[in-house]
Amino acid sequence: MIIYLTMKLYQKLTLITAILGLIIPLLGVFAYVFINSLTGIPVLALFLGTAVLIAIVIIAINIAALVVTFYIRNTKLVGIILISCGTLLFLTVQIWGIPGLVLYIVSGIIALREKPTPPIRKYTIQCLTCDKELNGINSPDFAKDHLVDNPTHLEYRVFVKILPTTDSTSKFP
Repeated sequence: MIIYLTMKLYQKLTLITAILGLIIPLLGVFAYVFINSLTGIPVLALFLGTAVLIAIVIIAINIAALVVTFYIRNTKLVGIILISCGTLLFLTVQIWGIPGLVLYIVSGIIALREKPTPPIRKYTIQCLTCDKELNGINSPDFAKDHLVDNPTHLEYRVFVKILPTTDSTSKFP
């Protein structure tokens, strides 16, 4: 069984923004740890300690944006959180956070404007007398053939089955 997951526009934009926002801070943290492991003494902590803390905050903001985007199904909440992530990113790194701020605000606004997809429903009609499932339920004469064969069968029941959607792998409503 193959399930195709579709990504919405705000999810794609957030994914691009978060990946671009993770590259430089991760490289900076790895370089910091590598140079400190070579020297054996955390000399760089005197000069770059604040920069490493800011890099860790940037990494946390971008990972939080990814988690929120792909695990929360409520697009209004996702939009508000994405705009908050952009604002936090800007407050953390000031002028260097403007591209991330703009991209997170745009993806947040797109998420706020997103209409929720209605669940897919499958309808079946069944005769209550003989429990036979009827075909051609989309026409107003759905029971015509059944009534010709069985003129006393006048009661029917409509069953609605709600199928799971394949929008994204959401864990929260």
